[in-house]
Amino acid sequence: MALPLEARRPFNFAHALTSLRLILTPVFLYAIEASTRHPDTASAGLVIGLFLLICASDYYDGPLARILGLSSDLGKVLDNLADITFLLVTLTYLVHRDAAPWWIPTAIALAFGQYTLDSWLLSGKRTSVALVSNPIGHWAGILNYIFTGVCALHAALQQRFLPTLLYDGMLTFWLVYLLLAMGTRVHFFLRTQRSSSSVHQQ
Repeated sequence: MALPLEARRPFNFAHALTSLRLILTPVFLYAIEASTRHPDTASAGLVIGLFLLICASDYYDGPLARILGLSSDLGKVLDNLADITFLLVTLTYLVHRDAAPWWIPTAIALAFGQYTLDSWLLSGKRTSVALVSNPIGHWAGILNYIFTGVCALHAALQQRFLPTLLYDGMLTFWLVYLLLAMGTRVHFFLRTQRSSSSVHQQ
């Protein structure tokens, strides 16, 4: 009997595309470090090119998995782990380089922890967790990538990419949006819990 594709190939091409983010993360950090020592067009271009590859990995892995019929719970979990690993590792390095404040990766880590915890609670505390997203959280994820890329390029160009006032304004907006996303998610969780309790009482 022929097994389904996912059973025969638990780790597939879509997963490999997701894993590319993990593979490229240390290369990306090395490129930033090299550029800070010898900033020029080529080194900055390498940082930008690697960042675009990482973004492409994040953008195309999901649609590719759906088109090829390779969607799986493993793929969703791997996608989220690849995202948070890239963001936190990169931002921690940028904090070390004084190109980002410590409270940005801290806020992202808290937001991801909240996302994981309330998804687990909403799934009924089952072993199989259904990760629950919302629009504002989706845009927070996009902004995390964009602003991380800006911070990386700012560091690569010896913090001369953006004027200080504009750069600080971007960081402040980033933090405010992350806090807003977390607050909205708390409201969504409480509303969902109340709705579930009402259904059970009926």
